[in-house]
Amino acid sequence: MSSLMDPFLQDPPRAPNRFRGDPTLRRSLERVLEPGAFEEATKALDEAGELATTEWPAMARVAESNPPRLVPFDAWGRRVDRIDVDPAWTALVAEGQRIGLTAVPYEDAFGNGARVVHAALLSLFGPVSATADCPLAMTDAAVRVLIDTPGAPGQYAPRLTARIDGWTSGQWMTEKEGGSDVGRTGTVARAEPDGSWILRGTKWFTSATTADMALALARAEGAPAGSRGLSLFLLELRRPDGGWNGITVRRLKDKMGTKALPTAELDLDGTVATMIGEPGRGVPTIAPMLNVTRMHAAFASLGGIGHGLALARDYASKREAFGRPLRELPVHRAWMARIAAEYEALSALSFRAAELAGAVERGGGDPALTRVVVPLTKMAVSRRAVWATSNLIESFGGAGYVEDTGLPRLLRDTHVNCIWEGTTSVMALDVLRALGAAGAAGAFLDDVEARARSTGHPALTEPSRAVLAARDELAALLAEPVEQNARRIAWGMARTYQAALLCEAAGWALGRGERAPAIAARMMTAEPLVEGPLPADDDLGALAFGDGS
Repeated sequence: MSSLMDPFLQDPPRAPNRFRGDPTLRRSLERVLEPGAFEEATKALDEAGELATTEWPAMARVAESNPPRLVPFDAWGRRVDRIDVDPAWTALVAEGQRIGLTAVPYEDAFGNGARVVHAALLSLFGPVSATADCPLAMTDAAVRVLIDTPGAPGQYAPRLTARIDGWTSGQWMTEKEGGSDVGRTGTVARAEPDGSWILRGTKWFTSATTADMALALARAEGAPAGSRGLSLFLLELRRPDGGWNGITVRRLKDKMGTKALPTAELDLDGTVATMIGEPGRGVPTIAPMLNVTRMHAAFASLGGIGHGLALARDYASKREAFGRPLRELPVHRAWMARIAAEYEALSALSFRAAELAGAVERGGGDPALTRVVVPLTKMAVSRRAVWATSNLIESFGGAGYVEDTGLPRLLRDTHVNCIWEGTTSVMALDVLRALGAAGAAGAFLDDVEARARSTGHPALTEPSRAVLAARDELAALLAEPVEQNARRIAWGMARTYQAALLCEAAGWALGRGERAPAIAARMMTAEPLVEGPLPADDDLGALAFGDGS
């Protein structure tokens, strides 16, 4: 018997192997990497691209459907604080290690291009990993700190960079008293006669509670208040007998996204630790860690856009509206082109940051410029990824709002990168601090100009002219930067730098007959690159908080 109603079936979107089918990603890699490094990386990137369309999404669905669970006591009343995570999530962490997300930056296969290859791997893995890239980000960052810090224990880095059966590390800084304001850290460290330290305090937000070790900030007894009194400590989470190392799990966080990732509040009470670096130099010692985790946040956000865009492009060929496929509707083409232009610009910025950081990590490059570009990239890519992924799930209509399509997770998990490792305002202030270093502002402005002038192609005359005008506007702002203008300055720098990098990328691509970066450069520079001046501070208070209104 036939049904009274015809069934309504939609063909779900399917992302291709993005290493093969994402022209922006592939073009970025071919342009930035040396030819030998690109060829060397092809096999690993192609494998990651294939797994990102087949095995990893299935594993992520299983992990997301079975979120972490805290078991505080065993059946006989003993306090155990066991955190159960789905085996699929643990397997995804192992997959990230296997493909090199904690190893590639420290291997020699790609030379100065190691961070670029790493960024590409992370952009493929991140959006389909159920946030298994989070502990890998902190592990990568811990390796950087241990390598850069004289006198740090040497046995940990090889364990953390192992591709098989490797360790993972946490990064425990956030406390109840303050998040980014680490100077308010309340955890106290007491020196022991054997040279070890005992930590006591509460870590309010820890995203690697199932890790093997962690780096944590604490204040040695008698040290002064503020960030200058903090030291950095390394602790193993477990004692040799397998029990917790003076750690009690208060509760797991119930978060908007990153559902498969165990995030907890912890009490440290008698936690044995080792000081890393000099006493009272904890914040400078951990600074390289923040640079690395901020790059991870940017690359994972970029991957979220790329993955969502690949799905939306496929869907636009399958879904019909008003008698035509979506891709044939002019309004849909214009909308998708705007998102794709943003992806081109953010890709140019992300891979430039990776290029700069990779060179510095290997003893070359421009440290001052890199110090400016990394927080700028984290700010711009993570924040704009929320805009992009929100628009992308809207492009699926109602299906984009239905949980079992998996699409809402893309937006939720991308959004966390605006908060992890510093909010947008924190990044803007950090950019201002970085600009205070001798020569930093000049290095940035010079690089903008060099990229904008890198091609004389007539199709790029107007975009290049717009970038140079914005560069001059920024130069005036940077002459006397003030905190009130921090976000305006940082966003102006980010947009101007993206546009300059697009001019360079477009000149290279036009030589190969590819138009997309040039179109993106024209779209981006059709809008102001630097926002107009803000009202007076009193007016801002009246508008923001109703002061005196």
